[in-house]
Amino acid sequence: MLSHHDRQELQKIERWFELTEPALAARLSSGRPARPPLLRLAVVLSLDITAGLLMLLGMVASSPALLLTGMITVTMAVIVHLSRFGRD
Repeated sequence: MLSHHDRQELQKIERWFELTEPALAARLSSGRPARPPLLRLAVVLSLDITAGLLMLLGMVASSPALLLTGMITVTMAVIVHLSRFGRD
């Protein structure tokens, strides 16, 4: 249970957020998480699909160059996913 002083301090912080960041305060008060931008989602999905296709083509064609390119693309996709995960 919070003390009276702690509740007052939290109310001050809430008012400060409402004044300085009204959009953030509205999103936080609604309780819904923000949706990721569609462009970012499209880039992530296309990177995943490209990586998978390059790996598959590299294995089917027995091409070390395609396989290496696919592995590099998979690494980039993992980095993008982890950077996205850290921000959410």
